[in-house]
Amino acid sequence: MSSAMRVSVRTGLLSVMLALGLSVFAGFAFASGTTDQVKTELDQLTAIVKDPSLQEKEQEAARKSMVKERIVRWFDLQEMARRSLANHWAKRSGQERKDFVELFGDLFVESYTTLVVDHLGDQQVTYLSEQGDAQDAIVKTKFLSKRNEPTFVDFALLRRGNAWVPYDVVIDEVSIVGNYRVQFDKVIRDQSYEALVKKMQLKRESEGLGSAEKKRSM
Repeated sequence: MSSAMRVSVRTGLLSVMLALGLSVFAGFAFASGTTDQVKTELDQLTAIVKDPSLQEKEQEAARKSMVKERIVRWFDLQEMARRSLANHWAKRSGQERKDFVELFGDLFVESYTTLVVDHLGDQQVTYLSEQGDAQDAIVKTKFLSKRNEPTFVDFALLRRGNAWVPYDVVIDEVSIVGNYRVQFDKVIRDQSYEALVKKMQLKRESEGLGSAEKKRSM
């Protein structure tokens, strides 16, 4: 992972352009059912990014759409949105929560998708360990760049039925959800919740995005 990508994670811009690196060339130091599910999802994303039939420029939109669909179905966007708002979540009405999850999902998924398409396969990942209980787990990994620069990435997951779904990714001890929480809290306290929503809506409009949550339910 490049220095620029690490900086984007740490600064946590309101535009939600957070840096995530994924890879499929995996060396296993540890494996379990939960870890296997993480690897399976990353392998599926890689298969799309590396698909020879999707490498031409005219196929870029299709490739990105396929990656985005998998990301929407894998991540627990509602849990991410809830944790990102922290104590402000309890103050929101049911409709406000629903609208915020859709808005948050659109921005996060677009950012994640772009980074996956641009960077997937550039690094090798080793699965180091797993910890947790029957409902909550952390899968720890190490990513190694072509320059042999290590980046430690932890996937925080919740059990949903038979599936394990991520609600946070921690890169070199920097939490994505934690970054959102700090950003959102500052805007709400300095201005208002409505101001935060407006900023996010403007960002979504500038990106020409639709609703990730609606796409997920289709």
